[in-house]
Amino acid sequence: MIANIICLFVNILTNFILPKFLSIESYAEIKTYALYLTYAGFFSLGYNDGMYLKYGGKSLKDLDKSDLIDNINNYFFLILIMNICVLVIGIICKSFILCAFSFGLLTYNLLGYLKSFYQSIGEFKLYGLSLNIEKIGIFIGNVILLFIFHSDNYTYYISLQIIVGMITVVLLYNYLMHRIKFKKKVNISFKVIKENILTGFVLMLGNFTSGFFTGIDRWFIKILMNAQSFAIYAFSVSIENLVNVFISPITISLYNHICKNNENREIFNIKKYILLWGTLLIAVGFPIKYILENFLENYINASMIIFILLAAQVFYSMINGIYVNLYKVERKQNYYMKQMIVMIGNSIIMNFILYWIFRNMQSIAIATFITAGIWFFWCEFKNKNIKFTMKEYLFILFILIGYFIFAYKLTPICGCVMYICEYLLLAIIFMKKEIIYLVNAIKEIVLDKIIKKKKYS
Repeated sequence: MIANIICLFVNILTNFILPKFLSIESYAEIKTYALYLTYAGFFSLGYNDGMYLKYGGKSLKDLDKSDLIDNINNYFFLILIMNICVLVIGIICKSFILCAFSFGLLTYNLLGYLKSFYQSIGEFKLYGLSLNIEKIGIFIGNVILLFIFHSDNYTYYISLQIIVGMITVVLLYNYLMHRIKFKKKVNISFKVIKENILTGFVLMLGNFTSGFFTGIDRWFIKILMNAQSFAIYAFSVSIENLVNVFISPITISLYNHICKNNENREIFNIKKYILLWGTLLIAVGFPIKYILENFLENYINASMIIFILLAAQVFYSMINGIYVNLYKVERKQNYYMKQMIVMIGNSIIMNFILYWIFRNMQSIAIATFITAGIWFFWCEFKNKNIKFTMKEYLFILFILIGYFIFAYKLTPICGCVMYICEYLLLAIIFMKKEIIYLVNAIKEIVLDKIIKKKKYS
C-alpha cells in the first residue's frame, strides 16, 4: 500500500500534467501507444502465467535457485525473439508506433515477469520497488521534456517510457541475482520454455482477453470518433486507473493469501471488506471533477465519463480481487477464459447498441459499467458459497444511486460531502459488523506500531 500511495502521487502528477501542457493530438498518440501496450502480454505465450502458477504461495528461500535462474533466463530469451519479430514488421511497415511497441513489449513483459514473480511468492517490498522505480523515472523524464525542452513531440515521450523500462528491468534483475546469491551460466532450455507455456497458456489467454476486454471501449471511441474524443476518453481511463493504485495492493496480495487459505467463510468476509473499500475510493471522482472545472477546461467533458468508469470499479474490485484470484488458485483457467470470451461478446454488443442510440462518449462508458455489473453477478451466481446476501446487494444499489445523483446534480464539494455521509450511513445500516471489525483492526495495527516504536527507542 505504501508503494502504491507513492505511485498514486506520481500518477496524479503525470496524468494531469501531460494533458495540461501537451496538444490533444500528441496526448492522443501517447494514449494510442498505451492502448497497444495492453496487448503486450500475449507475446509471453503464457510463460509468465505458468511461472505465476508454479511459484504461487511459496517463499523465496524455499525455491530451487537453479530452477529459478533457468526459468528467468529462458523467459528473457523467448521475449527477445518476440521483440525482434515485431521490430522487423515495424521496420517493413515504416511504423514508429509498431517499432516502439516491439521494444515496449520487451520491457513490459520482462518487468511484468519480475513483478508477477514477487507477487506470487509474497515479496511485496520488492514488488513495490519495481513499481516505483519505473513510475518515478517516467515522471522525471516527462517533466524534463515538458519544462526544459518544451517538447510536444509524442515520439520522445513514448521513447522515454521504453528507456526507463529497460533501466528498471536491468536494476531489478541485478537486485534479484544479488538477493538469491546464486551464479551460474545461462542455460537456454526449450523444454523449460515449453513446460511453462503449456502450464500458463490458457491463463494467458484469459488475461489477454481481459486486457482486450478493458480496451474495447477505447477502440470504439478511437474508430468511431475523432482524436479529441479519444484523448478525452483515454484521459478518463487514466483517472480510473488511479483508483487501482489503492485496490491493486489488495487484489495482488490476495492471490498469495488465498493459495494458503481458501475457506469460503474467509473469502466471503474479505469480499465484504473489498466492497467497503471500493465504494469509499470512488469518492475520488468529486475532487477530480473540481480539478477539471478549474484547471483542465479542455477535458471538462471527461467529468461524467470518469464517474461512470469509477462506479464500474466497485464491481471490478471484487471480480479481480476475489473471483479471478480464486480461478487461478483452483486452476480454473479454462473457465476463466470462457467467461472472458462471453464478456467480450457482451461488451461489444452493449457498446454497439448504446452508441447507435446515443452517439456519444457517455454511452460507451455506460456500456462498460453495465458489462461490469453483468460480469459480477455472473460470478456471484456461479459461486453461491461466497455470494453476497440481500443486505450487501442493497448497499451496492443505494450507494451507486446516491453516487450518480450527487455527481450529476451537485457541485464537487457538496457532492463529495453528501456521498461520504451517505456512505457512512449505509455502511452502519447494512454492514455495521464489518465496520466495527475494521475500526478495531486499524486500532490494533496502530497501537502495535506505537508499542514497537517505543520499544525500539
